[in-house]
Amino acid sequence: MKTTSLLIATLVMAGLSLPGWAANGPKGKGGERGGSGMTSSQAAETARKQTGGRVLSVKESAGGYRVKVLTPAGEVRDVLVPAGER
Repeated sequence: MKTTSLLIATLVMAGLSLPGWAANGPKGKGGERGGSGMTSSQAAETARKQTGGRVLSVKESAGGYRVKVLTPAGEVRDVLVPAGER
């Protein structure tokens, strides 16, 4: 039983120390980069600043990111953030 617990604890700790790209797959979550080097997190922050709203989702799109935002007025909007914009 001690050996099994030690093995499980070791595997859990090893998983926690993986870099983001390894832990989240080839694209990574929240840090994937578009063609120009912009991350999805940067696109989300750009859309949030533009609208003053709450970011609901970020999806990579041709030439940048499509960010779904809930505006302060309660509207859900899609904001296109070009990959070169910061």
